[in-house]
Order: sequence, then structure tokens, then C-alpha cells
Amino acid sequence: MNWKKSLRAAGLVAALTFSLVGCNTEGAYSPQEIIDHALQETQESLAYYAEYTMDMGEVGGKAQVKEWTKDGKRRVEVTSDKGEHIISVNNGSEIISYNVKAKSAFKIDISEDGLESFPSPREQAEKMFDLVKDTHDVSMSGEEKIAGRDTYKLVAKAKKDNTLFGDMEVWVDKKTWLTLKMTTNNAGNKTTTEYTKMDESAKIGDAQFILDIPKDVKVEEVSGAEPESVTLDGVKEQFGEFLMVPEENGLEISNIQEMKIKDRSEFAFEYSQDQQPAFSVSLLKAVEDDTEMGDIPGEEPIEVRNQKGTFMKLGDILTISWQENGNQYNILSENPKLTKEDLLAYAKQMTIVK
Repeated sequence: MNWKKSLRAAGLVAALTFSLVGCNTEGAYSPQEIIDHALQETQESLAYYAEYTMDMGEVGGKAQVKEWTKDGKRRVEVTSDKGEHIISVNNGSEIISYNVKAKSAFKIDISEDGLESFPSPREQAEKMFDLVKDTHDVSMSGEEKIAGRDTYKLVAKAKKDNTLFGDMEVWVDKKTWLTLKMTTNNAGNKTTTEYTKMDESAKIGDAQFILDIPKDVKVEEVSGAEPESVTLDGVKEQFGEFLMVPEENGLEISNIQEMKIKDRSEFAFEYSQDQQPAFSVSLLKAVEDDTEMGDIPGEEPIEVRNQKGTFMKLGDILTISWQENGNQYNILSENPKLTKEDLLAYAKQMTIVK
């Protein structure tokens, strides 16, 4: 998995789907109370048609988005200034996405027997707030109108430079608790998502959540299944020799999972210490693309096993990454007591297995 691309994409996903829903409550609130309200699940299903714009600066360009939501179902149409047109539908049992320009499509099964946990906009927003709770100072900054609706404005100021999420401004609708506008500023690149239209009286039929894809377009089925457990011999068959943290001093491998990556195999070794989760080590073949992404905010260059590597802290999660002998390694902490020095020590202990 190209984890750098995943981190970059996280910012885009947040901008695309940062839709927070909650209850309709009047009164004056602190920033934390507004966040808490916005992250609550509403008891009444919200239905609306909306339009918003996305300006992702020099990195991602601009796009116009149309959105239909009803009974938990959602349709989103994105048209970018680069000529891209992508239509995505969540009909409650599967997610289907069609790239009109590229003539490609995929679908993900999210029924009871398919993908069990597909993060909602609320869950994505909750995770992002959790990531910045220790790195930002959040304050109220008045009330403003966005798309003709009354909103609370929240400002999150980064406590130091070079954080993954820079300064942020969030405008939360007083009635629906949807985030109607958000701006972020990371490493000089400003991203803005802003609703220009919100119509709760729009008539939305079931046909909106049916996506007809041309017959000449192949629809790729993306597995929502959990990663499969494999044996050490199974990893050896694909990689030959590789580095592994030895099982000693109470440290043991609790599971080895094969991640479902289309282009190349990735294995995750899950380690426990005294029967408690400790850390995981991912192993995959290194490719040139992994080194071309450049630095990302919050990423610190370090030396790992006499190799150039990186360190990153995301909330309570620490990760170190490096390439060695044609393989990409990432060590991810799963115990909040672990430090960067602990992860580097585990990396130093790694030995070759054949």
C-alpha cells in the first residue's frame, strides 16, 4: 500500500465528505459542544439536495459537486476543472463509482455479508478531530451565513509548524449540524470546501440512487472482505528472504495478514507483548513511486537501520518507514506507551529470514 498516497488522499476525502449530522438544538455552545453535537447521529434521516465547490489549491485544482441524500443513501457527482466527471452512489447495499472520462468503474459490497465497516462522513470527521485535539487550539470565531444558512464558525490553530493538518476553519450549520464550509492550510497549500446551495425541500426519488453504467464499461468488483491470515511459509513463497522482528523477550507474532492490494502483495505482521497488542510491521515490494511522493506535512526524515527513512505521529499512532534490499517496511505502533525510540529499536533487532 502506498501509505504516502493514502495520507495525501485523506485530506481530499475529508474535503469531499466532511458532512457532519446531529440533532437540532438551539442555544450558545462552546467549540467542544458544537463538535460534540455535530458528531452525534441524528434520529431523523436527513434528506436534501446540495451543491458545493472544492478548491484544492495548486495540488488538486478545483471541482464542482452535486449531492443527493435521503434515507441514508447518497449520490455525489464531481466535475473538475481538468475535465474529470465522477459519479458515485451509495444505495445502502453497495457503493458504485463511475469515472465518465476514463470509462472505468468499480463497486464495493457493503451489505451485511460484505464490507462491514465503511466509515461514514461523521466517523471520518470524528477521526480528524481526534487527530488534531492535541496539536491545535480550537476556538469560536462568531457566526456567519453560508449558502444563506446560519452557521457557527470554529477556528483550529496549529500549535506548531509542519503538522499534518495545518490551520483550519470550520462553519457548522446551526440547524442540521452539517459542515457547510471548511478551509485548511497545509504547507502553504490552501484547501476550501464550501456549500453554495442546500435544499431540504427538494424532491428526491429512488431513481437518483440507481447508477446506469454503459455496457462497454467494465465494472471492477473491489473486495470488502477482511484481510486473510497466512502462514510465515506463505510470505516466504512470495518474498523469498526479508527482514522480521524476532520473537523473543515476551514478543510474539499474533497474526500475519495478507492485504488485498491489486498491484503487489503486502503482508502485515501483528506483534503482541505479554498478550497485549504492541505494533505491526508491513512488508511489500518497494517501487520507484514510493520515493517520488516527496515530504508531507508532519513527516520527519530519520535514519532507520542505516537507511534513509521517515517518522510520523498521527494522534497516538507512531510510524516509521524505510526501504531496504528492495522491500518497503513500515512499523506502526499499536500501544500508546511505545515511543519513536522503541520502534527504532525493534527495527534494529530485525533479522533476515529465508
